[in-house]
Amino acid sequence: MAETTSGAGTGADAGTDSRFGKAKEFVNDQYEAASDAVKNQYNRVREKVEDVDFGAITDQVRSYVRSNPGKALLISVGVGFLVGLLLRRDDHED
Repeated sequence: MAETTSGAGTGADAGTDSRFGKAKEFVNDQYEAASDAVKNQYNRVREKVEDVDFGAITDQVRSYVRSNPGKALLISVGVGFLVGLLLRRDDHED
């Protein structure tokens, strides 16, 4: 009778190992798919950033600021205010 129980236990262990192996394989497949997707997206973004001419953008910004100093000042104040709101700490202690 004890042999039957240990034999059934071995069968259950084999089933558990099989399920564990399938789960491990599934997780590995999902990891590889996600890793490939991230690598592809990284490469696409890197190529786009490499294609950007930052010198030309800088010249455009300088030209805009020189022709519209008031708007540029208001935009910079607004952006500074928003960054300050995002970065400030909540000092309220309850």
